[in-house]
Amino acid sequence: MRNPSKIIMSIKITSLLRIAIFILLACGIGIVPALEGTTPKKSKQISQKNTSKKAEPFSKPKTSEKKVPVLSGGGKPDKKTKVKAKTAIGKTIKVIASDPWAPIGATDIGKQSREEVEKKSLGCNSCHQGVEKMHVDEKIKLGCTDCHGGNAGFSVEKGLDPKSEKYLKTQKKSHVQPKYPDKWPTSANPIRSYTLLNKESREFIRFMNPGDLRVAQTTCGGSFCHQQYVANVPRSIMATGAMLFGGASYNNGILPFKNYVLGEYYTNDGKPAQAFGVAVTDEEGKTFYRELTEKEKSKGAIPSIIPLPRWEITKPGNIFRSFERGGRIPRANPSEVGVPGLLNTLSIFPEPGKPDMKTGDRGLGTQLRIDTPTLNLHKTRLNDPLLWFLGTNDHPGDFRSSGCSSCHVVYANSRDKDGSGPYSKFGHRGLSFSKDPTIPKDERGHPISHRFTNAIPTSQCLICHMHQPNSFVNTYLGYTMWDYETDAKFMYPDKTPVLTPEELAEGYQANPEGAVSRGLWRNEKFLEKSSEMNSKLKHTQMADYHGHGWMFRGVFKKDRKGNLLDKDGKVVSLDKPDFWKKAVHLKDVHVEKGMHCVDCHFSQDSHGDGKLYGAYKDALEIQCVDCHGDVDTLASLVPSGPAATGEGDLRTGKSSFGKKRFFKRGKKIYQRSMLYPDREWEVPQVQDFINPKSKNFNEKARYAKTIQRDHKTWGTVPDDKNKLAHSSKKIACYTCHTGFVTNCFGCHLPLKQNFKEEMRHFEGNKSKVFTTYNPQVLRDDSYMLARWGKVKNRKIAPARSSSALILSALNGDREMTYIQQPPISSSGYSSQAFNPHYPHNVRKKETKKCDDCHISEKNNNNAWMASLFLHGTNFVNFFGKYIYLGLEHGLEAVAVTETEEPQAVIGSHTHKYAYPAEFTKHLDKKKELKNSYGNSKWRQGVRSLQLRGEYLYVAQGERGFWVYDVANIDNKGYSQRITQSPFSLFGQSPRIASKFATSIALPTNMPVDANRKALPENEETPIHPIYKYAFFTDRYEGLIGVDVTTFLDGNPKNNFLKRAFTFNPDGLLKNAESITLAGVYAYISCPDMIRVVNLDDPLNPKLVAELKGLKNPRTVAIQFRYGFIVDDEGLKVFDVTIQDKPKLVEGAIVQLSEAYDVYVARTYAYVAGGNKGLVIVDIENPEKPKIALTFDAEGKMNDVHGVKVGSVSSSSFAFVADGNNGLRVIQLSSPGDNDSGVTHFGFSPFPKPKLIASKKLDSRALTLSKGLDRDRAIDESGNQVSVFGRLGAMPLSLEDQQRMYLEGEKVWRVTNEPTTPPVVIKKEGKKKKSKGKRKRRRRR
Repeated sequence: MRNPSKIIMSIKITSLLRIAIFILLACGIGIVPALEGTTPKKSKQISQKNTSKKAEPFSKPKTSEKKVPVLSGGGKPDKKTKVKAKTAIGKTIKVIASDPWAPIGATDIGKQSREEVEKKSLGCNSCHQGVEKMHVDEKIKLGCTDCHGGNAGFSVEKGLDPKSEKYLKTQKKSHVQPKYPDKWPTSANPIRSYTLLNKESREFIRFMNPGDLRVAQTTCGGSFCHQQYVANVPRSIMATGAMLFGGASYNNGILPFKNYVLGEYYTNDGKPAQAFGVAVTDEEGKTFYRELTEKEKSKGAIPSIIPLPRWEITKPGNIFRSFERGGRIPRANPSEVGVPGLLNTLSIFPEPGKPDMKTGDRGLGTQLRIDTPTLNLHKTRLNDPLLWFLGTNDHPGDFRSSGCSSCHVVYANSRDKDGSGPYSKFGHRGLSFSKDPTIPKDERGHPISHRFTNAIPTSQCLICHMHQPNSFVNTYLGYTMWDYETDAKFMYPDKTPVLTPEELAEGYQANPEGAVSRGLWRNEKFLEKSSEMNSKLKHTQMADYHGHGWMFRGVFKKDRKGNLLDKDGKVVSLDKPDFWKKAVHLKDVHVEKGMHCVDCHFSQDSHGDGKLYGAYKDALEIQCVDCHGDVDTLASLVPSGPAATGEGDLRTGKSSFGKKRFFKRGKKIYQRSMLYPDREWEVPQVQDFINPKSKNFNEKARYAKTIQRDHKTWGTVPDDKNKLAHSSKKIACYTCHTGFVTNCFGCHLPLKQNFKEEMRHFEGNKSKVFTTYNPQVLRDDSYMLARWGKVKNRKIAPARSSSALILSALNGDREMTYIQQPPISSSGYSSQAFNPHYPHNVRKKETKKCDDCHISEKNNNNAWMASLFLHGTNFVNFFGKYIYLGLEHGLEAVAVTETEEPQAVIGSHTHKYAYPAEFTKHLDKKKELKNSYGNSKWRQGVRSLQLRGEYLYVAQGERGFWVYDVANIDNKGYSQRITQSPFSLFGQSPRIASKFATSIALPTNMPVDANRKALPENEETPIHPIYKYAFFTDRYEGLIGVDVTTFLDGNPKNNFLKRAFTFNPDGLLKNAESITLAGVYAYISCPDMIRVVNLDDPLNPKLVAELKGLKNPRTVAIQFRYGFIVDDEGLKVFDVTIQDKPKLVEGAIVQLSEAYDVYVARTYAYVAGGNKGLVIVDIENPEKPKIALTFDAEGKMNDVHGVKVGSVSSSSFAFVADGNNGLRVIQLSSPGDNDSGVTHFGFSPFPKPKLIASKKLDSRALTLSKGLDRDRAIDESGNQVSVFGRLGAMPLSLEDQQRMYLEGEKVWRVTNEPTTPPVVIKKEGKKKKSKGKRKRRRRR
């Protein structure tokens, strides 16, 4: 027998070695090349000159120790600034090594003779006869080998057969040969090559694409051509992807840095590298780097970026199981998960529940858990690749080259004129129309012609900018992502194909969605022709581009019920076959003018300014006022965005055709198109819209832009602009001028270990473990507001749901180790991320109206306001695969969806088309659901329950308060899917004993961690302490609080719950039956009233109000300014505008003989009506509730006690606890409704209930768990609950919100038309002074 002490010693040494290796790998020490040296020391304040102007000359560094001038604030060499250029590590600046082969700079191209140029092209032209000249400008004298390399000294005879041996030999001598010839079978861009360019030789990369970033220093940047651009582009956010990497890592708890630190950057030979500081280029094309000034940091520039760590070594940001880490002893005979190896001689060392099996790079047992978001970034096709790599060249919308050529060499990607402009005639299949006879005209992956251009169409931009984390620009053309079910019968085959593993892998490479395995869009031919189906489609219209294999649907003007509207705002009849022509397609107004991205985003926005940024908003120099002016000023035509230097002048820019881009005709400003030589347009000024004498005058615009904060005065601009209600200094222009905002309320990442795939970045290695990417709820109907951070002056702007991951993991034994778990952000907030956002959908007519942001005169926008302020609307809530029900004698989890993607609700519209065989079986079984797990043998039933993360919080009467572990609810390796303790009651106590627990409430059902500490530089507001607790009522003891954060620390040894407080002053909370939380206020139902408890200081509750006039009140639901409650008389409404002063709304009652539960989702209240079934009440105007309809499924639903509502894809569902009948699943709205048009995309579509599934249970179903909130970022008391991924961004504070509808305690309301005449303010004295100025100017 081995000596135990030696074993322990070896174990300790092994552990230390593992820790040391992990730290080294995680921190990147010694493995990440620092392309630009180490972090430079601080220097004087210096900034880079606007690259849109000619660069100032630099003095040449003669030795490595000499002084190197860098750009000063004015853009000229600063003689006082002394910076040494040393190549030693740790010094100030490192100079990039010279290229290993001769640069173009060896010959001044401006002095090359025509004969020299022709000599460098002679052999090339013998084959490529008629090929277009790459540069149109005749001043540019370049031969083929100047750019491409190769050998132009070999020619072929005219008429020689290209397949002949002589031709092929000559070709081989002339062409640079690849290291991987099987990857380059032709001259076309290979399909999905990703990291291939990091492995290829630079000579071959140059030969194929001189614009690639690995060689651009020698080609595009050689001979004094575009040196500064070449230095800037690799550091631009379009090359680094820093926003995607940084946002994902912070929002999902991987890294704690809100000043993002991750990105893509490579050395010239393709090695992942770290980038520092600011790029500065001298007159000889040498690039130097300096550190950021404090001013540049304050405007959003970041000091450095490092490569994203490998997924295998990244510690999970969230531990979904309390025993995720392994035990202490490495064993040849590992224990089972959760079962100590009792027969093992070393069994005294393992910790119960900690497996010693599957040792990973991060420690024992860690290969059972990896960080899914990191894996997703590395391996899953999102908006990858960026500028470092070629486009994937496999779908319409994916054809492009890399580096400079990504944009400046145009490919055929769309037949839509809005997106492709003059290039639309070339189709969307990536075919060549070059005169070069060597290029096959039926082979994809070639540019339209052999030519660089600045006339870049929007379709070229969309190749990258077509996904949420990469500035979603589909909205500019009026599109958003398709939802898996709208017009589904055209998108799925009649019979689901059975795919081989190879076919499945190919599908996932072409499209990141799991649903692709079931849909027709897996076939590229189908994608190419999908827009040709538009005449047949009844519910949407499809785009003609399909980047990454995705499908994009059109967005149309509609009312809040989802009715299509025409240009005059009238409902479009769906009976006529041409109804789509009458509907208004919500394209950006700039598109309607014929503008493309390059008509707004000029040189600096496109190339970067040499700095590193973590967010697009910080990297832009242009903003609306630069071209359109403001209410009191005309456009300056000087960029003023965060990245602007203040020195640029848009009037100096030229169009692609050599003419001035901006010019004046009289007093009006005009702009010329970058794509059409003969197209120009007037640039309207804001002043024109508010000036009654202007042809562009608009009365509504005048009202909106001049209304003052007194809500009455309007018509002219006051001297003090702070009096304006909508000053551009406080509110972004597009806050009102937005047609629609797209939202993705959640994405499912199901990890599978038995699946090999290559990394899309960095080394490109192939390994096991893969995850698909599956958007869940895609909508365009809601409108939300938030504030930008300091860089954008904290302006109010539209907000969107930007990232909301739900994670699952299938291990090597095909056991679901966890299912649909939301991670927690690094700050501790929910990872249901939001951000202020520029929607790229500016409209002139379909703008936001007064009652889109303020309480309407009709009081019919309460739900809309709840959405606007990000309180949540309970409509897009996520339930996942299982519905958790409280029974009279136990609880049950019922599977209501398919496991695979798309995760269709069984029996639904999506299920019918995506799972035709399973849908037929479901109908054959009389719509009865099959799988459920639980325990109906307990002596005490469940009174109330709520799922959060891996735990189910339950009030169980005499059994008190319990927290059940449901992490393995879908794990076939577990016989007991719902457990009281993961391994032993003696190891933890997840319960609080009480006399009779009646109801539980969590401050949020999104996983949060109020104990996490954010870095001060992250500018986060601390999480309110209420989010540490769970609260439950007891019939005899009153209100009890419990700190439940112990379940978040990953330590299984401390899961012992204790009471934090018990609150029952003078017995006032005796017989409490229900509790509802809204912000820091708890609404507790007592026998004859609601008592309101303030929990702002959670350990010191205060009874602040009583709401009387009720008879046995039960459930309470809160939505913005109103509360809804059911009692013995039915549904009643009370006003909570002032939270601690609730009052019943007189006459606001719906009489019902039975009412047990109420759930409010947008403009409808769903009441569990007992033997009446489900009663749906219209509460659009909460003070005038009325029954919309009653649904009992033809008498089948006759014992309804509980109801919850949620969304899947674009359909909504009600899940009903129907007493003795068990669970009922009701489809409320879907594209399957025959006359729906686009009503299922309405903010609150009229429900058309349809019973689609049931599950008979062993005990009466009485209550259900609410689905995960998806549109809630702040609670009713103004406490943030969801993460905002951009630095300084945040939801509107409670004070911000109340200013939009309250004066003191009085509500003020609005109409969309002025109710008072415009006021003209006379400006005495100023006119005379102004005239005097004009006279003096004339005299001069």
